[in-house]
Amino acid sequence: MRILALLSIILLSGCNEWLTPEKAAFEKYHRRLANVLDISAYSIANSPSVTIPDKRVLFQDLPRVSLGLLESYQLRQCGLFNLIAQKNSQLGKVQDSFYDFDYQTSLLRTLHGCLTHHALSKEDQSKLNDIYTQKWDHFPTHLDNLLLTSDAMRKQLTASQWLSINAKAQVASVRSAFLTLEEMYLTPPMVLSRLPDVALVNYQEEIEKTRLIGRLYYTLTDASLWLKQTTEMLKTNQDKIVCGKNRDATTLRYLRNVFQTVYVKQVQPYMAYLDSTYQQLNSGIRLVEVRMKAHGHDYGMTEMHQEFRNQTLEHVQFWQQLFKRCGVTIGGR
Repeated sequence: MRILALLSIILLSGCNEWLTPEKAAFEKYHRRLANVLDISAYSIANSPSVTIPDKRVLFQDLPRVSLGLLESYQLRQCGLFNLIAQKNSQLGKVQDSFYDFDYQTSLLRTLHGCLTHHALSKEDQSKLNDIYTQKWDHFPTHLDNLLLTSDAMRKQLTASQWLSINAKAQVASVRSAFLTLEEMYLTPPMVLSRLPDVALVNYQEEIEKTRLIGRLYYTLTDASLWLKQTTEMLKTNQDKIVCGKNRDATTLRYLRNVFQTVYVKQVQPYMAYLDSTYQQLNSGIRLVEVRMKAHGHDYGMTEMHQEFRNQTLEHVQFWQQLFKRCGVTIGGR
């Protein structure tokens, strides 16, 4: 008996994890409509997880740039020696993509400072100029590798769960991170203002933990499917919905009650939250799609957001047409 009870708890826990409160509202709405229509609710499978290509497919190798002039006294004085030494230390060699990117930006600033504010021999000046130019040439590739192949970003862009409405507080930080990245892509090369004012590692934890974009994408996909199936169910069975003088409008009255108490009060506010979150993160989403496309792959979230809007509109239009046919005023009797 204890084993059976334990299995029941595990199974219930699994269902609760799968059916988040937000998704439960869609399920409740669909099921109650089916009950009113006296039909079986549709069986709606989970949408596939949001994924991106393997890291090895997207990662771009870069040639190693030799900085073999660090014995120069002048280069020690301008801070280049200490920066390179830290990178070549045991700790520096195992740092992840975010720390490495911050190192690249520090290196560019330090190289610029050495070339601009320190007296160098002609030989050192020429070699350092070459290195500075090469590092700027490599900068877009470092950006792409960070955006598409870092562990934190890959977690941010993938998901298999619905977005919690409690994630509102995290949107601003993730949005700020993507705006910083977008600005670096848009600013011309060889301009120091292209480098961020803050260390990107400051955004890393939030990006890795929230999975905001991936969960938003997954939710738009799954919610679109639930809306589509629910609208189809209503349309297929609308002959059961009668109205007019001397007709039994019980089914219509019950349906309107479900529409107002579940859709208007629970489902619709959540859908508005999804659309608002998409708008706030839109520039970052577009950036990911553009850079993914540049590597021959599609992310496709913009199209899914449009599908979400289309299904929302089609669903609302069904109710508008039904209420117009039956002379129902929303919010009235």
